Amino acid sequence: MLEEKIVLRGITVFGYYGVSPMEREIGQKLELDVEFCHDFTKACMTDSLEDTVNYERVYAKVMETVEGNRFNLLETLADAICRAVLDTFPVVKSVKCTIRKLTLPFPSTLSHVEVVVERTAEGA
Repeated sequence: MLEEKIVLRGITVFGYYGVSPMEREIGQKLELDVEFCHDFTKACMTDSLEDTVNYERVYAKVMETVEGNRFNLLETLADAICRAVLDTFPVVKSVKCTIRKLTLPFPSTLSHVEVVVERTAEGA
C-alpha cells in the first residue's frame, strides 16, 4: 500500500519544556514536524476538503496541545501531540511527531537534539 501523508514542517513554538531549572524558568524555542497518514483516495476523486483531513485543523490541535501544557520531556510532548491528532481525527491512521530542541542547556557543538515519536490508530 502506498503511503499517503500530509506533513506540517518547521512549526516553531516557545514553551517551558525540560528538566533543568533554567529551561523551566526562561523557556525555549522548539521546532516541530508533524506527519499524518490517511487514505487520500476519496479526496482525489471529489477534490473536496470534506474528504480529507484539514491540515489547518491539525495545526490548531497541535498548537492547543503545545500551548496548553507543560512537559518535562520532549518525548511526552511528542506523544501528547500524536495522541491528540489521533483522538481528534479518526480517519488518521498514523502520526509521527519530530521535535527539535534548538537551545541546549549545556555547552556543545550540537546543532540540536531531536526526538521522534510515532503512533498508530487502533486497528490501523
